[in-house]
Amino acid sequence: MNLRKLMAGTLTATMIVGSSMTVLAADANGATGSGESIGHVDKKITTVTLPTDTGVNGVFNYYVDPERVIDLAGELKDGTTVTKNEDGVYFKNKGDSGDTYSSSSDAVEFVGKNSVDVDVSVKAEVKANAGDKDIALVADDEALAAATTPALLMNLKVGSATKAITSEGATAKAKLEGKEENFEVTVESGAYKFAATAAALADKSLWDNTTVQLSGKTNKMDVTSDMTAPTIELTWTIAEHQDFTDETGYGNWSGSELWIGKDADTGFSTSNLTVEVSSDGTTYTALASGKYSVSSDNWVSITWDNATEVLDGDLKFVRVTDGSIRYTFENE
Repeated sequence: MNLRKLMAGTLTATMIVGSSMTVLAADANGATGSGESIGHVDKKITTVTLPTDTGVNGVFNYYVDPERVIDLAGELKDGTTVTKNEDGVYFKNKGDSGDTYSSSSDAVEFVGKNSVDVDVSVKAEVKANAGDKDIALVADDEALAAATTPALLMNLKVGSATKAITSEGATAKAKLEGKEENFEVTVESGAYKFAATAAALADKSLWDNTTVQLSGKTNKMDVTSDMTAPTIELTWTIAEHQDFTDETGYGNWSGSELWIGKDADTGFSTSNLTVEVSSDGTTYTALASGKYSVSSDNWVSITWDNATEVLDGDLKFVRVTDGSIRYTFENE
């Protein structure tokens, strides 16, 4: 009886020991680790919150009054009471307690949401009315004072830059400082993204801003009953800021070939140039190096066909960047 018990205990122990045995794998001679590139995360964010259609509707409409009829009447034709001003130009200004009128428009705001510095460029184009009856546009206060017929000085102000709008239009720009500290790297839809933080998006004071505004003045003159006022069309563009000095370049056509230099006697400082063309003076397209040539004395030559094949319209402007200076030639 005791023998049976001893044998049962021995069998049990054997089964327990047997169940804990491990089969060893063959020895490895090496190993492989796969790699995965995280890729590029674009941290150059040039986003700017633009004015809405509602925000700009009617803001730049104006009355021009060389005879100061509005001043004499104290009201507009529709009976709206206005406070007279010395400039003879009236824009509607919206206010919490009601609309008023002054010689400057409301300032339309642009708010940055950018990580790098950007330029807000505003181009003013003059759309003349049919019949050639528009009041004349002048370039400065001296020209306004010297005018012997009705004249209008209309200024475009973007940030701290002010340019007079003539019949050729005007362009002004302002820089919005980048706020990289307002951004963070996040994961969205399985990808990395450089995005503004929720706190920064909720706090306008953390971003740079600028405004665009029109202001005008006219001389005191009698006008004809059919005199009209030109329409001013504003177009704004946003681009990464570049620290360039802008200068007027010189150009001369020789047959179908345009030669461009700093002035009538001087080529550019180097042969390492960037050449761009434009049909409107706002949007420029860079030419490939094979589409223009640079002479031994650094004059740039471009053929009409090479310049226009990248444009939707005719060649109006050529811009050559020479170091930190951009020379622009207007093809009239």
